[in-house]
Amino acid sequence: MASRTYAPRMAPEDRRAQLLDAVLRIVVEQGIHKVSMDSVARAAGVTRPVVYTHFTDTDDLLRSSLDREEDLARQQLSPILPLRPSGDPVADVLRYLSGFLQAVGAAPDRWRAAFALVDSETPYFRRRLERWRREFITAFADFLRATIDTRAIDIPMTARTLDTLVWNAGRLTLAEPTEFPPSRILAHHAALIRTLLGAN
Repeated sequence: MASRTYAPRMAPEDRRAQLLDAVLRIVVEQGIHKVSMDSVARAAGVTRPVVYTHFTDTDDLLRSSLDREEDLARQQLSPILPLRPSGDPVADVLRYLSGFLQAVGAAPDRWRAAFALVDSETPYFRRRLERWRREFITAFADFLRATIDTRAIDIPMTARTLDTLVWNAGRLTLAEPTEFPPSRILAHHAALIRTLLGAN
């Protein structure tokens, strides 16, 4: 009888990170509904008891994964948030868009998972993402109030439109990177942003 193969020993924090990496990989490649204690164990090459050592159940796995990826995404976006007015609002928004696309390109699986949560059938995850999106909208609104005559444009609508423009640009460049690289998106969106902000 062949001896049983055991996963190499790891420090607890390294094992936890390995398991969360497996969760992210499953979400991106198979969908959030495919995450389970069994599927994560298989993807990480460990036994179920190893997974249960670090997480209580599938919900704990998913919530912990979301916590980690959101924290890392916030770190990625910290250089461009909050938006800082320079006197040229169009250039400021384009700089933000460029930074966002760089973040997406640097960690594509993290952002694929985030974009997928928009369509999640799990209320908790959808609400969590919607709450995060509201932070972006608030950042845009605060920026617009600080830089543009509030009588000239509808601030709440413009903030939401900019957020949608940026968010969908990230989805587009991931879905079709050859056809829609960041350079093409930035060149095209410059005119849209100028129009939205009422700039000449």
